[in-house]
Amino acid sequence: MNSNQKTSPSPRPFLDGLEAYVPGEQPRGGGWVKLNTNEFPYPAAPQVLEAIRREAADTVRIYPDPTSTALREKLAQRNGVEPDQILVGNGSDEILRLIAHAFLGPDRPLAMVLPTYTLYEVLASQFGAETRIHKLIDLERLPDSIYKGDWTACFLPAPNAQIGTAFPIRQLERLANAGGLLVLDGAYIDFAPGYDPLKELKDHPAVIHTRTFSKSFGLAGVRVGCAIGPKPLIAALHKLRDSYNVNRLSQAAAIGALEGADYYAARCAEIIESRKMMTRELEKRGFVVPESHGNFVFARRADAPALYEKLKARKILVRYFRHSGLEGGMRITIGTPEENQALLDGIDAIGTEC
Repeated sequence: MNSNQKTSPSPRPFLDGLEAYVPGEQPRGGGWVKLNTNEFPYPAAPQVLEAIRREAADTVRIYPDPTSTALREKLAQRNGVEPDQILVGNGSDEILRLIAHAFLGPDRPLAMVLPTYTLYEVLASQFGAETRIHKLIDLERLPDSIYKGDWTACFLPAPNAQIGTAFPIRQLERLANAGGLLVLDGAYIDFAPGYDPLKELKDHPAVIHTRTFSKSFGLAGVRVGCAIGPKPLIAALHKLRDSYNVNRLSQAAAIGALEGADYYAARCAEIIESRKMMTRELEKRGFVVPESHGNFVFARRADAPALYEKLKARKILVRYFRHSGLEGGMRITIGTPEENQALLDGIDAIGTEC
């Protein structure tokens, strides 16, 4: 090497020890029964496809509305708030990163439960914040330790991301009054009829609610999410987002999804019924399945690791976690009736091989 040749600069040292979040596998090729990433199993509403076609006709050469004004107005109407209480982002993951950027850092710790969505801890590490983990003993009850309030922000999925259980609203109210900022991640809220933390905590000055279009609106591929919260906090988050953080097609698709809300509500009702069926059928096969309020179930059985691999060999893909206290089970997305039956048939066929 030429002694005068410059070497590559070194990134900041914290990156050496940072473990990136690993999303669910996206297999290549066809023929898969894909039940591993909690995607919506049905086609998009006609309003979504029409909105995308209309938007793509001539306007992609023009920058998008930087603050997603029309979408925020529709979201405000849907959620009973003002547009200034809403920030739209490139999926709710961007929203969570913006919140971490605004509130976390050295001596500004994050609180989270375990098991849960492990991206939270990764986001805290990106901003030099300590994560204080509170392990769940009872999956439907927040641990007493989390109420101590020795945290700057608490990220909490409601319902919980990997298990699907829902913490009682009264516990969430107590937590909101216990510490700093409470972020309630409502990615799966539309699969939990009658459970609405936003309704009870909409006016709380220390609570931000996040929502995504990836799950109940089936727009995982176009990446749209939002934050709903107090105006001063939302205004602060706006200062951190990219100038044009949500593209034209994504804004149009999300507006189309809201216009097709009746279609999605009916499909969500079908998923909920399929979830009940899946729970019953898995329990018949010896699984322990906590009551889920998401578009998935978490099924525990002693042979879960081996069963995951055998299902994958049959091109039936579910999610197996090797961390977070979830090692004894599989998270199974609720798919179409045909996909759900294929999973059950696969489990039965594997059982006859043993």
